[in-house]
Amino acid sequence: MSGRRLLVIGACALAVFVADRITKTWVAESLPLNQPRQVVGDYVRIVHAENTGAAFGLLPERTTLLSILSVLAVVAIVYYYRQIASSSWLVSATLGMQLGGAAGNLVDRVRQGFVVDFIDVGIGDVRFWAFNVADSSIVVGIALVTFALWREERRAQAKPA
Repeated sequence: MSGRRLLVIGACALAVFVADRITKTWVAESLPLNQPRQVVGDYVRIVHAENTGAAFGLLPERTTLLSILSVLAVVAIVYYYRQIASSSWLVSATLGMQLGGAAGNLVDRVRQGFVVDFIDVGIGDVRFWAFNVADSSIVVGIALVTFALWREERRAQAKPA
């Protein structure tokens, strides 16, 4: 993998990690637990939530297991992408997004035993699970890498043999 691609990965990972840490710290220090504040009416709220499980509240109270899985995910991401990231800056950026997000949530689990979530979206009592910058970066990174790899495959198939 080239130095330029490593710089893209590192810069994206660092940006996500720092944004995640700043937002979680602000929420934890500024908002009482489970007290929502409206941002866009009742559709988007900020609420200080503590999630002891995985994304979407799965596997509650499994901090050790989730910490181990987070470390394994980071290792798997690095191993899997080390070859394909060299072909695309977008794939490199998505790797950085996923690494930064995984690291941000891992720090919470190791330090506190839970992840601070705060973005709350829904209508009335029908709410999506609260999430944070790290979660968003992981999900968006997965969606973008899927698109980038699909696009690269289409280009390769379109080239004459």
